Amino acid sequence: MSGLHICFFTDQHPRTLGGAQASVQLQRTFLERAGHTVTVVAPRSPVDPQVADPGVVALPGPTVARGQYTAALPGRRLDALVDRELGARGPVDLVHLQGDFWGAWLGKRFAARHGTPVVLTTHTNVDASFRAVAGPVAGIGLRAVAAWQRLVTGNRTRRSGLGAGYDYLRALASGAAAVVAPSTHFAARLEAAGVPVTAVVPTGGHDDDVRGLRAAGHGAGRHDRADDLPDQRAPRHPGDPVRVVWLSRFSAEKRPLELLDALAATGPRVEADLYGTGVLFERARRTVHALGLTDRVRLHGAVGHAEALRAIAAADLLVQTSQGFETQGMTVYEALALGVPVVVRDPDIARELGDAAWVRHAPGRSAASLAGALDAAARAVGSDAAPRVPAAVSEGLLQSAQTRRLLDVYAGALRGPATGEATAPVTAAPRP
Repeated sequence: MSGLHICFFTDQHPRTLGGAQASVQLQRTFLERAGHTVTVVAPRSPVDPQVADPGVVALPGPTVARGQYTAALPGRRLDALVDRELGARGPVDLVHLQGDFWGAWLGKRFAARHGTPVVLTTHTNVDASFRAVAGPVAGIGLRAVAAWQRLVTGNRTRRSGLGAGYDYLRALASGAAAVVAPSTHFAARLEAAGVPVTAVVPTGGHDDDVRGLRAAGHGAGRHDRADDLPDQRAPRHPGDPVRVVWLSRFSAEKRPLELLDALAATGPRVEADLYGTGVLFERARRTVHALGLTDRVRLHGAVGHAEALRAIAAADLLVQTSQGFETQGMTVYEALALGVPVVVRDPDIARELGDAAWVRHAPGRSAASLAGALDAAARAVGSDAAPRVPAAVSEGLLQSAQTRRLLDVYAGALRGPATGEATAPVTAAPRP
């Protein structure tokens, strides 16, 4: 494929904190290395509205989520701005929707005006997200968002019976030349809701350069980097603490308080570093003190992607505690790419990774179950038979591999409209 002009439409500026933003930056870098041009249309950064990046069309809008993000609300004024900015950058060959809300709506409107093929990546489990945040009024919120989506895009859809969030995603997918799911388990849910999935491509590929695998002649990317990651892990000594890392939002669906309860029930050799911020951060800080964990649990707040990768690389284990919420285990994939074993709570993600010594599943929802899994993993880490992530698994999660899969999707989308038939999904991680 000769050089394409690909336009990403996202819900948030790629230089704000977040897994989706980090993945967009990395995808952009590797597509550009492959000879393509990538323009990102996104809301301005609320933290640094003047951040300069010639490859980003930064849109004005109100701040949301206590000033953490900006919403770019679709309408004629923003449509005209997007047309003007993209028109100055040359014809767009392909629109890639990398957002689930205003970014996706803006992108669909642009593609409809210009007759441009659309690829949709389903980053978010919209149904689970609304239910986690809004609780008993989630249905009202979902119906309101769906009504707004119909207003700004004209897409209508019948109900699937699987939840308003899946109906909403089916409406977003209507007219797309290709739909990409980030994991096989979420692809199955989309298919059950009537969304034909073209391919499974994890959005959270790991930077080849950070792994020290940069090919000759490749330049450094523009995204937040972690080039000082050690090539090898520091040797362990008898009696060393087992270092656990957790990276996520401090919100109910991510279950940080359950993790703290579990850590209180683990052996004293298990220490933990928690990264992120959110509505439960201060409550978590108080819980650390109340449970007497101040000597072995540290809360670091929000950090950039490079520092997050350094934290994972320095750990003995990564734990992910959310259940039924994630469309993929992005931090889990990053840990495995760095050779770090994982403990996961979500049975879908555990099945995605297969039955292997370097993945430990903590079933159920009790703190005791999670504590038992952490203790067992800690004993394994401290033994002579510590689990090692196979090279084939970690290499399969590199961004270069995900970009090759994504370019295959683009080629199919450019050949013509979607047929409604799903291709065999690509597994998120090779199994041993």
